[in-house]
Amino acid sequence: MRNLKTYEAFLFEAEESSKSVVALVKKVVSEKLRTEVDYVDSSKVFTMKGLVLRYPKVLENILKEEGIKAINISKPIKGQVAGDTTFKIEDK
Repeated sequence: MRNLKTYEAFLFEAEESSKSVVALVKKVVSEKLRTEVDYVDSSKVFTMKGLVLRYPKVLENILKEEGIKAINISKPIKGQVAGDTTFKIEDK
């Protein structure tokens, strides 16, 4: 019983693991698609700055290689050529 973690330590570990997933997503997407990726923690939304993805399957395949599922990928409005793409990742 003495070796059990405190509740605060348990929460800290969970926080660190979620940050590592965010860092992994940002790194992989920015390397593969050559764009800047921002993350908003309050809404858990990633934003690819200045890149409108016409085919969201590209992003899904990139993240699938890392074992992460992308959800709620924004789709471009007909004829849109500039802007940002937003997406979320599925919680496990």
